[in-house]
Formats: sequence, C-alpha cells, structure tokens
Amino acid sequence: MRYVKNSVEYEVNWEAFHEMEELIPMTRSEHSHLHRWVKEGYDVDSNPWKYFEMDGTPMNYLKAHRIRFGASHGPWDSWEFEPYLTTDRSGKPSIPK
Repeated sequence: MRYVKNSVEYEVNWEAFHEMEELIPMTRSEHSHLHRWVKEGYDVDSNPWKYFEMDGTPMNYLKAHRIRFGASHGPWDSWEFEPYLTTDRSGKPSIPK
C-alpha cells in the first residue's frame, strides 16, 4: 500500500519506521533502503518483491530485503519471535523497551 504524504496513515507509517529503527539491528544499507521505501509512502509491512509469510500476509520490507539479498539469518531475526537482549550501563543483560 502507498500512502499520501502528510496524511495520517503516512505519519503512522513513519512512526512504525522509527520504532523499527530503535528495536531492530540493521546495517546501513538496510536502513537506507527501508528509509527510502517509507519516504516514498510505502508501508513498512510490504515489499516490492511480493514476498509473503506462510500465512499469506505480506512480508515486511526489512525481512524481504534480507531474504532477497542473502542476509536471511542472524541475530537480527530474534526480534520477530521474542525480545532480543542488550546490556544496560552496568553490563547486565536487559530487554529493550
């Protein structure tokens, strides 16, 4: 789906992008491609390659990008199924909010 700039839907999609930025580790290239996709008005939960999840829903852009360009496995996959761990200032493991 493509949103009209300055619409409520466009702004909500930008918020979803910023949430992904904070929660999901990504390379500069991934970030750049995702940023461009969202800026053009496309939903973060869609992709240009028409990749779908097993349940038939569209695959989000980042996951599809990783599959398309060969980076489909790694520590970044953990965000989809369970929270990933980081370390707080004291070095103790913590779950990001």
